[in-house]
Amino acid sequence: MRRIGRRRAGGQALVEFSLVLIPFMWLMLGIVDLGRGIYIYNGVAEAAREIARADSVHACDATPSACSVGTSSQTTAAINVQKRLVAGLGGTGSSIAFACTNDADTVITSNCTSGNYVRVTVSVPFSVITPLLSMVAPRTMTSVTHIQIP
Repeated sequence: MRRIGRRRAGGQALVEFSLVLIPFMWLMLGIVDLGRGIYIYNGVAEAAREIARADSVHACDATPSACSVGTSSQTTAAINVQKRLVAGLGGTGSSIAFACTNDADTVITSNCTSGNYVRVTVSVPFSVITPLLSMVAPRTMTSVTHIQIP
């Protein structure tokens, strides 16, 4: 009689384990997705900062009287480095946009000079592994950085 009871207890434990395993795996996949999202957002923010820094320092190298944002060779080098470091940057759906702005963050279209700001916007597509998180997770990771031109 004891052998029958032990077999039933073993079966019960297997059923309970299988019932707990599914929510546990969803939780683990959610944690992985959250970590991936934080990692990619941090990379996008760092890429925007590095590209904006390189562009603000070297924007006026060719002609000191008129700065041209996003066109210097140092900015291109910084973009190429960040494309290798950030997953998805440089792929389809990603973008890097430059603008020259003033103190009020109004875009200046005519002549960008020393004292104005470089605004760099970096966007990278992001998709989650967990289907339930796709309802609330962002589709793109975007970061905007402003740095004054010296």
